[in-house]
Amino acid sequence: MALSIPELAKRLNVNESRARQLVQSGRIRGQRVGGRWIVEEADAAQYRPGKPAGRPLSERSAWLLMSCFWDDSPRHSLLEHLDPSPVEKHRLKERISRLQDSPDLPELLAWLANRAEKFEFSSSPSDIAELREDKRIHLSGVSHPRSGLLANSEVEAYVQRDDLRDVVKDWFLVEPYPGKRPNVILRAAERVPSELPPLVVAADLAERPGVREQQAAREILKSIHAH
Repeated sequence: MALSIPELAKRLNVNESRARQLVQSGRIRGQRVGGRWIVEEADAAQYRPGKPAGRPLSERSAWLLMSCFWDDSPRHSLLEHLDPSPVEKHRLKERISRLQDSPDLPELLAWLANRAEKFEFSSSPSDIAELREDKRIHLSGVSHPRSGLLANSEVEAYVQRDDLRDVVKDWFLVEPYPGKRPNVILRAAERVPSELPPLVVAADLAERPGVREQQAAREILKSIHAH
């Protein structure tokens, strides 16, 4: 049975705004049908509320934070392009310290919930391999080599907000039928770097309920540190 946002809110005993945020952030899997979100009962049942982890950061603040974390070798950072203010730099230092002292997936997801707008689509399986090669999208989550999963039957990626409509049109992406799992997940943001910071990939993996995805997210989180 599919639940609407009001029905989901009633099921979880939260207000509609909170229910919608849980779906849009990916903590509860949902599908957009006719411009409205619907959630399968089985997906709603998997949700486990955690302790409050703080207010979600704005999209800009989320990318500022994610751009600070890389592997052992320093990489190109978004920081110089985003040009953080002194106040933003101060808040960044506090958040970086908190993540380094006690890396926690629920808190990470809470902070980064607004990093991008999430869209789910169905695509012809025969187009998946070519879609991966489209230069307008940047592979993440289970599609990123870093995950070690490389699901060949789906694509998970980021796209610049201005490119989203053209990508959807060019690849004939459509909303999934009710009850059918999407095989394309696109997250649209204002500015998407050509090389995604590892923390982005970890956040996307952590939003999935699977044990392998959760473990991959934790491994990435352990291996990165701030620069």
